[in-house]
Amino acid sequence: MKKTLILLVALVAYGTNASAQSVTFGVKAGANFSNLKVIFDGEGASPDGATSLYVGGLVDVGITDKVHFQPELLYSIEGAEDAEVSFVNVPLMLKYYLVEGFNIQAGPQIGILADAEDGTDGLKGTNFGLNFGAAFEVIGGFFADARYNLGVANIAEEEPGFEDVKLRTKGFQLGIGYRF
Repeated sequence: MKKTLILLVALVAYGTNASAQSVTFGVKAGANFSNLKVIFDGEGASPDGATSLYVGGLVDVGITDKVHFQPELLYSIEGAEDAEVSFVNVPLMLKYYLVEGFNIQAGPQIGILADAEDGTDGLKGTNFGLNFGAAFEVIGGFFADARYNLGVANIAEEEPGFEDVKLRTKGFQLGIGYRF
């Protein structure tokens, strides 16, 4: 965790110094359409999904005209119906502009467990995922984005008798934002 945060700070510092092109700050919010994947004895299942929200801020660092680095800090309610789990997520997105105003994005995400509907007992304190998405920027700093997050970390604590249980997050986000 410490190494990842140090890497994040170093990348932002490098990107800020290496590119006098642009550094902008922004805010974003939107809807989460999420679910949990439960794996027990090699068999996978998913409960009914949940619709919730996310909100947070971002820094957009222009590396070149077409390549930007965008770290974010988001409060996100995820999980499944009757099993909501809240995280403070730090996506580290690399964006590539296909044409002016339209970009595709990909990057890792670290999540820190904030809360859970039935308490945080039995859940690990961190989550890790991979994000894939796209965004369209409109006039005046406004943008809309769509993103898929694939949780790759098991967020279930190992408990006696349940060593084979794995719990992973997954979800689709639709949002809007504004860059200053």
